Amino acid sequence: MVEQGNKKAVLLADAALFVTAMLWGSGFGTTNWLLKFMSPLWLLSVRFLLSTALLGLIFRSRLSLLSRKDVFLGCLLGSLLASTFVAHIFGLLFTTPGKQSFIAGSNVVMVPFLYALFYRKMPSLIATAGAFLTTAGLLVMAFTPGMSFNLGDALSLLLAFGCALHVLFVGNLSRKMDPVALTVVQIASACIILTALAVFIEPLPSFKAIPTKAWMGILYVALFVTVIPFLIQTVAQRYSPEIHAAVLLSLESPSGYVFAYLIGEEIVNFQVILGGMIVFAGVVLTELETFIMKKIHRLSYGNTVSKATQNDGTDTYDVNTHHAE
Repeated sequence: MVEQGNKKAVLLADAALFVTAMLWGSGFGTTNWLLKFMSPLWLLSVRFLLSTALLGLIFRSRLSLLSRKDVFLGCLLGSLLASTFVAHIFGLLFTTPGKQSFIAGSNVVMVPFLYALFYRKMPSLIATAGAFLTTAGLLVMAFTPGMSFNLGDALSLLLAFGCALHVLFVGNLSRKMDPVALTVVQIASACIILTALAVFIEPLPSFKAIPTKAWMGILYVALFVTVIPFLIQTVAQRYSPEIHAAVLLSLESPSGYVFAYLIGEEIVNFQVILGGMIVFAGVVLTELETFIMKKIHRLSYGNTVSKATQNDGTDTYDVNTHHAE
């Protein structure tokens, strides 16, 4: 049985992951809008340069808590993160923010299978059911008759796979090393990779020609879509099970739709609302896992006791009647 203190830690971690999903969701529409002012790789480079500067300025002293092996593993995590962002931003050139948020959100159904593959044990059936229900909701949100699968969708599928791996690896590494220092290393290493790609692949943009409103948008995605949510995710996943984390982070997709709608990048209709409700049902099912398992255990235990009592030749009704006499 999970101790009360651990239950509270998991609930707080899950609430923190909910906030992370909301912040990440705001990034789809904002990033799609920022692509009008800057090329994909340079946008990522500037975003992560700002994020690295902010993290380094505040948490540089935490790096002393990491061993060389920890730094190496953090760099590998950063490489994975960089690859997912490349798939994310190039995918947006060929597909819509709403469609990408659905496909990227499908990572939630990949996590249980990858978990079983890496840890050689099956995750909770209830949490897995919640993951499938969440994916079904995402499909309802994004489905349109005659919808096609293009290059942007293929890149978004790679993004989903990368996100699933990222959830598993963050959960594993955050329990072995300081999560704040791990965040600094992964963001910094991703920054180096993305900047190198930008320098070699894309021409240097005219930064002076970028309007102030775009710089405000870049600052927003650096702080509120990168620094804050990645810090929260890494710390929270020390306590939240991987399937829980994946299901909660899938709320990034519905929130992505809402935010994209607010800035005029998407249209929200009944289909999107229905899909969002199914996603929310999947999240609730996952969050009620402990309560449901406790109920099942009690019912199972009660049936076992009842059968044992009958096998002993004792009847509860007779005993009570005897005392009444």
